[in-house]
Amino acid sequence: MYTLIIVDDEEAVRESIREKIDWETYGFELIGSYGDGREALDSLEIRLPDVIITDISMPHMDGLALAAAIADRYRDITVIIMTGFGEFEYAKQAVKLKVYEYVMKPVSQHEFTGILQHLRDELDEKRIRNEDVYRLQSQLNMSLPLLREQFLERMVTSEVKKEEILNKFALFQLSLPGPYYMAATLDVEEFMYPLAAKISSETELLRFAVYNIVHEIFELEQGGIVFRTRDERIGIIFAGEMPYLILAVQKYAEQAVQCIEKYVRVRVSIGIGRPYEAMEELSKSYAEAVSALDYRFMVGKNKIISIEDIVHGKGQLQVHHAEWERKLIAALKTGNKELFARLLSDWMHELRASQSSVDRCYIYVQRFLVSIIQLFEDSGHDALEAADILGQVRAYQTLDEVKVWLESLCLQLFEQVMVKMAQDVDSLLIRSEVYILENYHNENLSLNDVAQHVYMSMNYFSGLFKQKKGQSFIEYVTWIRLAKAKELLTSTNLKAYEIAAMIGYSDPQYFSVIFKRHHGMTPKEYRAASREGISLE
Repeated sequence: MYTLIIVDDEEAVRESIREKIDWETYGFELIGSYGDGREALDSLEIRLPDVIITDISMPHMDGLALAAAIADRYRDITVIIMTGFGEFEYAKQAVKLKVYEYVMKPVSQHEFTGILQHLRDELDEKRIRNEDVYRLQSQLNMSLPLLREQFLERMVTSEVKKEEILNKFALFQLSLPGPYYMAATLDVEEFMYPLAAKISSETELLRFAVYNIVHEIFELEQGGIVFRTRDERIGIIFAGEMPYLILAVQKYAEQAVQCIEKYVRVRVSIGIGRPYEAMEELSKSYAEAVSALDYRFMVGKNKIISIEDIVHGKGQLQVHHAEWERKLIAALKTGNKELFARLLSDWMHELRASQSSVDRCYIYVQRFLVSIIQLFEDSGHDALEAADILGQVRAYQTLDEVKVWLESLCLQLFEQVMVKMAQDVDSLLIRSEVYILENYHNENLSLNDVAQHVYMSMNYFSGLFKQKKGQSFIEYVTWIRLAKAKELLTSTNLKAYEIAAMIGYSDPQYFSVIFKRHHGMTPKEYRAASREGISLE
C-alpha cells in the first residue's frame, strides 16, 4: 500500500477527488489533503508520502514551487500535477522538475484511475529494484571485511599496481597518506592459559582479542591498517614521515606486545620490514617482515625483530658443523647422556652466535638427523621414519624448541643404544675372559692385547672391565694365574720356578712375592700345608 496526499486550494476539488476514488482498490492510502504548497511541504516533516497530487495555482506556494522543493529535498516522492492551465511554459517546467504526470483538468475518473494503476505498477517495480539493490548492498557490506582482508593480503604478498591499490582503497575507505610505507606481521606463539591451546573456541576468542588490541593500537591510534591473513597471522601496514615512522612503529609494536601479554595472556612476536617510498613496494617490506619474524628461530619467542637487526653470517660454520656432528654421534654411540646434552647446548649456542640464516640452520639440523637415522639403522633397531623426522624439524619456531625436540628424540636412541650396549658388553666380556684364559701363561699379555682382541679402546675397555668384574684387568689376570698356580702346587711335583714360568712369571722370586701377598704364605709353604691336610681356604 502506497501513501498519497492531495494539494489544491479549492476544498471542493479536494473532496471530490477523495470521495470518488476507491484508493485501496488501486493500492493507495490517502493520508492528507492541503490547501497550498507551503502547508503540504510542512506536513512532510511529520510523514513522507509516496505520491503527491497537486494543483499549480495556489496561494503562498504554487504547485511548481512545491514540485521544485520536493525535487530538491525528497527525491523519492512522485509528483503528479493537475491543472486547468494549458500554457506550454508550465508543462516545460514540469518536465524539467521530473514530474511524473502533467494532467489537464477536468480529468475523468476513468483517466485518473488509469494513471493510478500505471503509477502503482511503476512503484512496485521501483520497490523491487530498491529491495534488490538493498539486498546486494547488504551482501556487499557483509562481504567487505573479508574482501578487504583478501585484498590487503594479496597486496603485500604479490605485485599489485598502484592504480588498483588506489581503487580498492577507495572502495574499502582506506587511507595511507605516505610519503614512506612500512609493513609488519604479528604471530601468536603461546597461549598462557593451560587449556586455551586445546579448546578451539577459546583459541579463536583469544586470537580475536589479540586482533582487537592490534587494531586499536596500530589503526585507531597510529593510523595504520590492520588485517588478518590466511596463515593466522596479523598483517600491519602504515605510512608517515621519516624517521618518525620507524620510531613510531617500534614504539607501538612494544606497546602491542606488552598489552597482549598483560590483558590477553598471550605471547606474540612481531617482524618489521624496511620503509619504502612507493605504496606498491609494501610487498617488499612485508616479505622482509616475514623474514625478520622467522629469525626468532635464532633469538627466541616473544620478540620484536626488525629486518635491520638481522645480519646473516658468512663464516666457516659448515666445517664446525661436521665436527659437532662427529662429537654428538660419538656421545650417542657410547650412551653418554650428560656429554650429549652439553654438546647439544654448545652446538645450539654456536648456531645462534653465527648469525646464519634460518634455512641454513634447518639444513644443519637435518644433516644431523640423517646421521641419527643412520645410527638407528646401524644399531639393528627399527629405523625412524626419515621423511617424517626431517620434515618435523621445520615445525619448530626456535632453536630452543629444536633442542628440546632433539633431546627427546635422542632419548629414544639412548635407550636402544644402552640395551644393545648391555648385550654387547656381556658378549665382549666373555670373549675377553676366554682370551685371558687362553693366554695368561704369556708373560707379555697386556690390557691392550685384550682390548684389541675385542675391538675396543684400551681406556674404555679398562673402565668397562672393572665396572663389570669388580676388579681391574691386572687384578683379574693375577687372580687367574694364582688360581692355576694353586692347582699345580697341590696336584703336581713341579718346582715353583717351573710353575711360575707356566703361568706367565719369568722371575720365580717375583712369583713367590705375589703369591705370599695374596695367600699369606710362599708357594712352598702352601704345598706343604696342602699335603698335611691343613685347610687353605
